[in-house]
Amino acid sequence: MRASWCRQERRGSFHGRAGVSEKRAPPSLVLVCCIGAIALLAGASRTLAPKQEELCLGSFWCIRLTPVGRKHQGVKYELRTLPVDAKAVTDGDTITVYVNMAHHPESSNVPHEVREAGIERSKALAANNYQRAGVLLKIILDAGYRQVCGIDGEQILAKKYRIRLRGIDAPESLMPYGKEAKEELVRLVQGKSLKISIYDTDWYGRLVGDVDCDGVFVQEHMLKKGLAWHYTTYDHRMELTKWENQAKTRRTGLWASSNPEKPWEWRKKKRTGTV
Repeated sequence: MRASWCRQERRGSFHGRAGVSEKRAPPSLVLVCCIGAIALLAGASRTLAPKQEELCLGSFWCIRLTPVGRKHQGVKYELRTLPVDAKAVTDGDTITVYVNMAHHPESSNVPHEVREAGIERSKALAANNYQRAGVLLKIILDAGYRQVCGIDGEQILAKKYRIRLRGIDAPESLMPYGKEAKEELVRLVQGKSLKISIYDTDWYGRLVGDVDCDGVFVQEHMLKKGLAWHYTTYDHRMELTKWENQAKTRRTGLWASSNPEKPWEWRKKKRTGTV
């Protein structure tokens, strides 16, 4: 929190008014000490946010406060994924990821049998007992987890999640630009570790979140490339509409067509058998 102190002098505070010889008393020593402490705390928590608020203490002193940046409203938790495989990208708005359980907010909830299977499988691999390792791997996979080899050769226990990119809807695989949307998402995230802010879970059990890939906001990237719609039924962020409109104006990607079919309308036709 950035703070700058400004002493407000009002007429008559320390300078005599016309015809008046008496001066007002300065702030008490206690007030000065309190203000000094607040100044130190404010200076220790500086931020670059431009918006400032003013807090006045009595008649003499004011603090200008800059709000500290907060986590986006509605975020339940964040996931840091292992590097993403190309095969994990289902289409232009869905990714399957694995998260190292050692760095997971729910690490304490891993079933005991899964933990044991992971330990025993590591021992089996070290002993070249691949048959035993295969049996133990099935236990791990059936529970929705996976063991992957780390940089130092150790076996890492990871959990699988399907992620639905929040706020966008990309063309389905069989739709025009469906293939291009998937290929663009693969190109962007393949081999990268992602930071995902989780907001919700959808009807299909997928986690709904905002995805960051090496500082690139993935939803923004897909919208600007003209490979997704802003899904306004479930998301009302104005910046997503702005990025979609930029692609429309430039006739980028699917917007090369004057009236591209929306994926939610295409899915509805498919359900009713009219596609």
